Amino acid sequence: MPGYGTGMSAGAVSAAIARAVPVASDATPPATALDGKGGTSSEFARSDHTHAARVQRTVVTTLGDGTYLWTFARPIVCPAGKLPPITYMVEDLGSPVVVQIVGRSFTNDAASGTDTHTAVTVKAQRSRLLPAALLSLAALLEFNVFGGVASGVKVNLWAADPTQ
Repeated sequence: MPGYGTGMSAGAVSAAIARAVPVASDATPPATALDGKGGTSSEFARSDHTHAARVQRTVVTTLGDGTYLWTFARPIVCPAGKLPPITYMVEDLGSPVVVQIVGRSFTNDAASGTDTHTAVTVKAQRSRLLPAALLSLAALLEFNVFGGVASGVKVNLWAADPTQ
């Protein structure tokens, strides 16, 4: 009794079901966007699909001189002259530590107007207390609060593809 109660033949019922059930997509899923949006596709994603990571993350321990060379897992392409956003968080129980980028590795493609960034060198410096006695104002002005090398410090680093 095909199509019971529908007035349709078995073939018509099968065709209607085939049109109503979405098919699996073979397309690569889009990267994460800044704002979400509803989709319009009648296809569904396969369970083994992946989205491109737009943010790279790593946890490093600084070397004896407080530096670390982070080579990105995937190059970051930016408009020429622009830099990828990079940030950090320090895991350390000692005095405060600041981390700065002291070197970048990138190549410029003048024809496409892009720079391809592949690595950064960071340097961690530990804060120091002011000496109990400073003999002159000049000594105070020359004192570097972040003059101590921060070796063996765990630093979480993030680098993102530019969004605008």
